[in-house]
Amino acid sequence: MTQTDLFEPKVTHRACFYDLHGGRLRKKFNAATPKALIYFSEQYRIPVISKPEEMQGFDTVFFSLHCFRDFYLVAELSKHKRNGQEWVAGGNACVTPTGILWIMDYVWIGDCFDNFKRILEGERDLPAMLSQREPSRVVQYSDETISAQLIEFNDSEVEMSKGCPRRCLFCIHPWRHKYQEQNKEAVLEYIRHHPKRGIGLMSNSSDDVSYYDEVAALLDEQGKTDMVVSNAVQGLTVEVIRKRKREMLLGVEGMSERLRRVVNKPICREVLRERIGWCLEHGKQIRTVYQFNLPGETSEDFEELADDVRHFQKQYSKGSWAIPFIPNQVSAHTPFQWNVPRYSVEQMRRIQAFRESLFGSGKTGISIYSPQPLGPSKWFGQVIAEWIAITPKVSKAVDSMPTNREMPEMIEWLESQDVKLPESFLNRKEDTVFPWDNIKTTGDDPNKWRRFAKMQTILDGDLFKPKACAV
Repeated sequence: MTQTDLFEPKVTHRACFYDLHGGRLRKKFNAATPKALIYFSEQYRIPVISKPEEMQGFDTVFFSLHCFRDFYLVAELSKHKRNGQEWVAGGNACVTPTGILWIMDYVWIGDCFDNFKRILEGERDLPAMLSQREPSRVVQYSDETISAQLIEFNDSEVEMSKGCPRRCLFCIHPWRHKYQEQNKEAVLEYIRHHPKRGIGLMSNSSDDVSYYDEVAALLDEQGKTDMVVSNAVQGLTVEVIRKRKREMLLGVEGMSERLRRVVNKPICREVLRERIGWCLEHGKQIRTVYQFNLPGETSEDFEELADDVRHFQKQYSKGSWAIPFIPNQVSAHTPFQWNVPRYSVEQMRRIQAFRESLFGSGKTGISIYSPQPLGPSKWFGQVIAEWIAITPKVSKAVDSMPTNREMPEMIEWLESQDVKLPESFLNRKEDTVFPWDNIKTTGDDPNKWRRFAKMQTILDGDLFKPKACAV
């Protein structure tokens, strides 16, 4: 097969977007609809469908896949793909395309604003396009420069920054693409002239944006609010808190100061208590995101968090606080990719007991709520989606998996259903070849392994070794 054969140009006669989350509400789009699907379909007047029978009249079907759960929806839909029909996927989850490349003819890796028109016109010979017929071809992640002209994803959201200047070991943002900020004047002008009071200024961490103090001041002056604020705890100021009119999202991640240092997010306990205290003192609504199943995590780490909550319950009587727990999912292209995934059912039950203890808390003080965490079988389904093709057979095996099992039991269940994971899934070494190694990202660091090894050294050191037994 020649390169010419592989990417032979053709005209896209009739194309549509398939909304995997459509049809759930009586409106065109809902909260689960990917922003890229909304933007491109409206920009290029592409039909959006959400029923399998509607696909038959289209030559090319585009998918915007936001998370690994979408891979299972694609598996269910795969039986409706007709002969000669082309499926093309892009989106956040496609940076590790192994799970869907068995059914997608092409997968776009990375940003697509500058190239979507060319793809729509039939071009496939593009640096960030991976073909099903050549799955191991080296592909460069498309890391586009933020446009000087703001791009509205919908009628109220724009991108203020992308990437992240920090280097948390578990997070995809700093390792996938370089940190960029939108032109300050363009953002300020957007705020001044936008007719709505609620504006979505998209950023991984708003207060990492060099000019966010000016943004917050202008929003306050205009009587408007940023709907999507995500804050780095260390960068939070009283002035930003005072002017904030909606919920603030704080990515704390580690349940203890020890764990936060292990994953290179060094928020000391004193600073954390101070910043959360500022928010509650001003009666604000906050959401602090914590991960569980981090390397070296123990019951002692959880007890530090629980003690912090008790401290705030004694000190403050106003404000509301949501505390979601997310099971850590080892991320490709980060130093964490060498971690063997784990899920502690014991820790999950500890979290469930904690959330139940918060029921009715608003009657006597701060209203605190903790959502139900993702269970082990759904978490495991997401983890393996980076490693193997998510076919209908695999999807059925995951859907029928017994609940509340540890990872070895879940692997045994898959094997009983004739689904096997690669040996390297559990045996990760410095020279391990990962399924995503042919995807090259602009935020990559050739010293990722050394960063991982350093983390292991920290975990093994006496200073960070907790007394409690590991969970």
